Amino acid sequence: MQSIGPPTVSRQFRNYVIAFYQTQRKAFLIIVTLLISLYVLTVPDQADDMINAVIDDGIFSRLFQSILLSTFIWSWMVYGCTRMILHISPVGLRLNSECDLLLRWLPKLGGMIPAFILAYAFWKPDHWQSYLLILESYLMLIVFLSIEHYVPVFALPARWKFSERYTNFTQDIRALWRNPLGRVVTTGGLALSISLIVLFSLPVNWGIAQRFRPTAIIIFGITLYTFIGSLIIYFNDYRYRPLMLIVLVYLIIISTFNDNTTVRQATKSSVMPVTQRPTIQAHFAQWIAARRQEEGDTIPLVLVAAEGGGIRALNWTAEALIRLDSIIPGFSRHVYALSGVSGGGVGTVFYTAFLRDVAETERTGRFEQFRNVIRDDYLSAVSAALLFPESIQRFVPTPLPTLERAKWLEDSWADSYADNIGLHTLDSSLTQLYQTPTGYNYDLPSLLLNGTLAESGQKIVTSNLQLDPGYFKNVVSTLDVLGTDVPLKTAASLCSRFPIVTNGGLIQKDTLLGNGRKRRYGGHVVDGGYFDNSGVETCIQLLNNLVPLIRQLDTAQRVTVIPYILFIQNSHTIGKLPQKRSIVQAIQIPLLGFFNAWDNGSTTRDNMFSSFMNRFDNPKTNYLTLRLAYNDKYPLGWFLSDSAARSLSQQAKDSISLTNKELAKLKGAFRQMKVKRVAN
Repeated sequence: MQSIGPPTVSRQFRNYVIAFYQTQRKAFLIIVTLLISLYVLTVPDQADDMINAVIDDGIFSRLFQSILLSTFIWSWMVYGCTRMILHISPVGLRLNSECDLLLRWLPKLGGMIPAFILAYAFWKPDHWQSYLLILESYLMLIVFLSIEHYVPVFALPARWKFSERYTNFTQDIRALWRNPLGRVVTTGGLALSISLIVLFSLPVNWGIAQRFRPTAIIIFGITLYTFIGSLIIYFNDYRYRPLMLIVLVYLIIISTFNDNTTVRQATKSSVMPVTQRPTIQAHFAQWIAARRQEEGDTIPLVLVAAEGGGIRALNWTAEALIRLDSIIPGFSRHVYALSGVSGGGVGTVFYTAFLRDVAETERTGRFEQFRNVIRDDYLSAVSAALLFPESIQRFVPTPLPTLERAKWLEDSWADSYADNIGLHTLDSSLTQLYQTPTGYNYDLPSLLLNGTLAESGQKIVTSNLQLDPGYFKNVVSTLDVLGTDVPLKTAASLCSRFPIVTNGGLIQKDTLLGNGRKRRYGGHVVDGGYFDNSGVETCIQLLNNLVPLIRQLDTAQRVTVIPYILFIQNSHTIGKLPQKRSIVQAIQIPLLGFFNAWDNGSTTRDNMFSSFMNRFDNPKTNYLTLRLAYNDKYPLGWFLSDSAARSLSQQAKDSISLTNKELAKLKGAFRQMKVKRVAN
């Protein structure tokens, strides 16, 4: 009889591949969450900036300690959930020595991976954070080995005893609860999940999310979804009980009924009806009257377009505007309107509120307080809402508006402004921004905040002015659709609902049909960058509306109005052919095409509009672009590290100066036009 020798290397490798497939087929969701985590924590510029903020604070900072703690909990969840899926009632495993080895080691190795992911994210050879995270990973392995040896609940059996038949739902619950390890994992996971949801569902103004900061919140969120997903996988049986499919179908069906994105409305009795907003013609006449001193005056009129780009655009827009205020006396009083998109729109809202709340003679001394507002952490609150309160809404069949993450972002803006400036201006309505005890405030620039109506692809503008449809063709007015005003913070969010980070805001109105029945029309407002990320198009539509009025002033009242279009650009365009991308190109190429076209579209429009303005003679319009240089990677999210904020502020100081011939010309024109500082 021929003896059977040891298996060959190729056969052993084949057995390991089969064993790995059998085990990970059941635990694939954990692998997917780890891969997603690797991407989220290492690839985006926002992730890199969040990590830099932690590094800047040092290894003994509260931020880094929060990351060590959250990573420790995440590692335990991966270890426990992997053991729950693989070691309790798995059916269909073909046990052999290779499978036995993987069953014993995969949970421990999986539990080490979270710290390795963070170590890779933090990797800078001259900083200690990554080394401490690698140490934490190996300490986790020692802990796992120790508890399996000394703690009976976690002990591994000498031999695996698995059922050979598929069980029903009740039997699976019973098997999970009777197993000591199953009870520990499920009770511990449920307790942790409930605690995290409660903790991060507390009011925004309590500042809980900001204490942990975005990186730790994201890790806690991954931990939560690892546990919930593992429970679904444990009970899933793709042949007899496709629980994953059932949950997916349920979420799709109830999404028809639980849309909680209806935008806030300003309903206080002190808020004036939106029908009383001034028309552009009436507003412009009063604006000119407030600046005209004598017959034959020449008055500068500045229209500002603020490009979108998250907190990068917010900071660059605000820094550019306050810098212009400091080098050109009377600049802000001659800004007729601000056309903002996305983060640029939020920057214009903050700037306009600051102009209203702080007297002109005091602004320079309070610029640092204003900088605290534009540099604040706005990602923590919206991330916490996305990962925790909204996880409840996804399973609840009725809308719970307070759980919508965009409202948390709005509240974080308003709270930061109130904490630093001392006023709750962003909580008041958009039209109230312009109300004074003596009437309308014509010293403030008007706001035209550009969004996109997702269902039709139309541009939608939220403004304190009534827009003339003859000039703003195919443009939807937010306040006209709603029939009421919105809080200023909501107006800011309606132009800055960036994909994934925030969702679309629902606006609707009842429309009377021909048969006498009413039907609700409207849609979801998303980021203005979908339509035009520059905001310049809206400035030109407004200028076209003003041109007949400007010509009339020149003819009838001998008042010369010189328009300026100022484009505040922050997008990065390389200007040369890039290298090709081939990895997962079926997914990556469409996304790259969308987001890179988003940025480059602004450059194309900038060049086109500049050329157009050069040919525009009556009235002669000056076109000027203030570009953000790209010496650093500035993120697109809602968090900016202190080092990035300082770098961006320094760029504004260096590049926005009177060495710029166009700005020197603008200041000279202001001086020639006898523009003086006037206190609010």
